[in-house]
Amino acid sequence: MTISVELSGRRILVTGASSGLGAEICRSLVRHGSQVAMIARRKDRLEELQTELGEMAVAIPCDVTDFLLLQAAVAEATDRMGGLDSIVAVAGRAMVGSIETGEPERWRDLMTLNIIAPLATVRYAAEHLTDNGRRDVILVGSTGAITPIPGVGIYGASKRGLRAACDTLRLELAPKGINVSFIMPGMFETEGLVGAVEFDGAMPPSEIPMFTSNGCPAPPQTLADTTAFMMGLPEGVCINELVIRPTGQLNP
Repeated sequence: MTISVELSGRRILVTGASSGLGAEICRSLVRHGSQVAMIARRKDRLEELQTELGEMAVAIPCDVTDFLLLQAAVAEATDRMGGLDSIVAVAGRAMVGSIETGEPERWRDLMTLNIIAPLATVRYAAEHLTDNGRRDVILVGSTGAITPIPGVGIYGASKRGLRAACDTLRLELAPKGINVSFIMPGMFETEGLVGAVEFDGAMPPSEIPMFTSNGCPAPPQTLADTTAFMMGLPEGVCINELVIRPTGQLNP
């Protein structure tokens, strides 16, 4: 059976869009017919992606932890697309290291990026959402939110906290007919996995296996297409939580 996804006419805001999963989601959404407003810090990377995706993509450079700029960026995205139907908050960062040896100031910065910024994005964008038709709010978490392993305590806490807030957000937005989803990806081949991990303190020893003997991170395209599929469901139906891992991933 072939599954088709139709997103024509949809106007979707994506944060963390300049690389990794955010960029792949933008590619998938445009491929399935939607407009995307792409928000991220790196202007050069955004402009490259906009050139690749063409007129269906709008690039808006913004650091999502600068909340005044974020509010203005969301308003600009809505204006340039002629409206807003959905939000995908991807922007975030991984951190590894023991709680025993880490730096609390760095934990605070991570919490701002991984919890407060996605919720602030929803806060500023919700007032711009259309009053009818399918509307989605998707927050991207991590399997680290549900499976603790040594060395990712602070990162796991940030994603578990985001999951808890997302549960409440679903209850608050359901009366308005707005779908709320929380995606918990495992290990996919993105820049966030191999190049943008922040090291904070020493890594504690651990014998917990990450993969089977023949397992490895998976390409991100399937994860991006799955996100598009969730947004293409009929009105009135929502996948509230999704855990998606490579088959050979054991932990987290």
